[in-house]
Amino acid sequence: MSLDEFGRRFSQAWSRMEWRFLKLECRQTYQELETNRSQEAYSRGDVAQAEELLLNEAEADRPLYDDIKSRGIEYARLRLVEEPLTPYLNYELLAYRIRAKMGEVIEIVRCDAVRGLTGDDYFDFLLFDRHTALIHDYGDTGLQSGGWVTEDPAVLASLERTATGLRRVALTLGQFLAAK
Repeated sequence: MSLDEFGRRFSQAWSRMEWRFLKLECRQTYQELETNRSQEAYSRGDVAQAEELLLNEAEADRPLYDDIKSRGIEYARLRLVEEPLTPYLNYELLAYRIRAKMGEVIEIVRCDAVRGLTGDDYFDFLLFDRHTALIHDYGDTGLQSGGWVTEDPAVLASLERTATGLRRVALTLGQFLAAK
């Protein structure tokens, strides 16, 4: 499905969600949308401007965080990392620090914590309760071009096992940053 349809399906699944949202991010490099000014600033070496822009981007998501809190939704972002960190992951850590202060639970899984694991062994997905998953498609360019949706119980159960298994070896963002 297209990126626009992916967004529509996200909204539909979000509105049906009752208790949990899990997000798995695996790509070690990624090009945000071409209009992403914070990533452009970071790439130029202007970390202060990147942080300011990331704060503005996060504040734009404030209604989402408020919705999570008011509905009592468990919301966790799981991030696989291979070391040494890529420039993209260092950029993402800036965003994670900001979003963690806003209440987002961010858990980091070092690939070396799971024997033989690499970022290529997993793929990015969003799991809404146990009713819907959206799976990202990055095409050949590294930009998200859309994705797939599934409501198949067997696939959803497999994705849930993947996420919960990774959470068992995850570090909190604070633990990861302290050990860096």
